[in-house]
Amino acid sequence: MSGTSDKIKGYANEAVGNIKQGVGKLVGSEKLQAEGMVQEVKGDVQKTVGSVKDAVSDAHDSATSSSTADKASGHYNDAVGSAKQAVGRAVGSTELEADGLAQEARGEGQKISGDIKKTIGR
Repeated sequence: MSGTSDKIKGYANEAVGNIKQGVGKLVGSEKLQAEGMVQEVKGDVQKTVGSVKDAVSDAHDSATSSSTADKASGHYNDAVGSAKQAVGRAVGSTELEADGLAQEARGEGQKISGDIKKTIGR
């Protein structure tokens, strides 16, 4: 579950987004500028997802109990869900935004499950 490929895609999308914005300004195209801005945000989100994946992977590797693994997975799904919602709103995709909301809710459930397991000693 390495986040390296997400980070690379993120940097690429940020760069292309910046170029689109610059070209849009140069030729006076607000549409191209907006597309560039959206692509730059998408790149930033991808980099964040990559970082979260790396953090969750590290946490999962060091987890000594199922409660810790549940909580780590919960934090991952919570973060990725939030990112999907933000991108969905930015690009006007209600489907992506809803998918993100569902993933975020799944993450919250996993974190609660981890807390319960910790309380009962699992």
